[in-house]
Amino acid sequence: MDQAEALMKRLPVIVIKELEQLGLIFGSNHESDKAGSSTLEALKLTHGLSNQNYLIDNGQHKWVLRCNSSASDQLCNRRAEVRNWRLAAEAGIAPALLYVSTDHSFYLSEYIDEEPTKRWANMLSAETAHPVIHDTAIWPDADKQLLLLLQGFTSLDTPENITDNPEQWRLYFKRLSEIEACIVSEASSGENAQWCTHFKQLSSLESKISQWLHELSDCALGLQYSHRDLNPHNLLCKDGTLYCIDFEYACGSHPLFDLASVLSTHKLSTPQRQRLIDAYLLNHPKLTSDAKAALPAAINIYWVFAASWSLLMASDNSANSDMKNLSNSNPHQAQEYLNCFEQFFSLID
Repeated sequence: MDQAEALMKRLPVIVIKELEQLGLIFGSNHESDKAGSSTLEALKLTHGLSNQNYLIDNGQHKWVLRCNSSASDQLCNRRAEVRNWRLAAEAGIAPALLYVSTDHSFYLSEYIDEEPTKRWANMLSAETAHPVIHDTAIWPDADKQLLLLLQGFTSLDTPENITDNPEQWRLYFKRLSEIEACIVSEASSGENAQWCTHFKQLSSLESKISQWLHELSDCALGLQYSHRDLNPHNLLCKDGTLYCIDFEYACGSHPLFDLASVLSTHKLSTPQRQRLIDAYLLNHPKLTSDAKAALPAAINIYWVFAASWSLLMASDNSANSDMKNLSNSNPHQAQEYLNCFEQFFSLID
């Protein structure tokens, strides 16, 4: 069975019919052959820790079909995701969203075809709030391209869904505490024990987290459009322009957070990093003069949220490990998310 056939088997009939109306013909279809349409090839894309993405190619056009994870459904507002994605697409900083299934389980979007030798994912790194000095720039204009993207988000209307950092931490910690209470009686061994150990590690930082959140609150004059996770796997580069994908957590939030996510996850030289910081903060209408001093706190909070997310995903995956046949089940194992926690937690400075 090829990947197109496998994908077709997991798609609901109504989704297949709606996609066919857009010109995507799955499998052999004599009527479509007569009309000059081509059948599709599907290739599963490897990146992504929750949702599954497929490159769909009919020989003339390419699209990305995303199958949303039930685990992610618990952590994001799909309707807000679609609204915010379309806001960014209208501004030219995201691929066009062409189709959304009625239940928001499947999305079809424009495919951004990067040059094989210039994939933005090659910029991936993991940096603490106080990174080591990097003299060499692996992508000479990266800071300029990232600045244009960040300024593009700054210019957008603030989304209807608002999540400031203290509220997000409160929600994460409340949910994690509830999960701990449910599994503590079973936590003598295995993944449950590992999960509880990791949650205790995260909980031990409560006072520091409160301090970092206070620093961030003090330097913000308002909220703005925030993607929340501008790591290189969520960015695509074509003809010198950056496009962003994955708007699950986009919302109105702190003006420093997107800059922090870029600095945390990009392999920038020290001069590039400094230029990007200075240019972004220059005359920013929603940040005070203390914003630069608060950047280490913002980077630490980025990794705190990443670690919290990994524990939530690990718990959801473990609870649903027997649900193998769901069209939107998560292909990743709980242990993968626990491993992610260890990496993310180690980056909290």
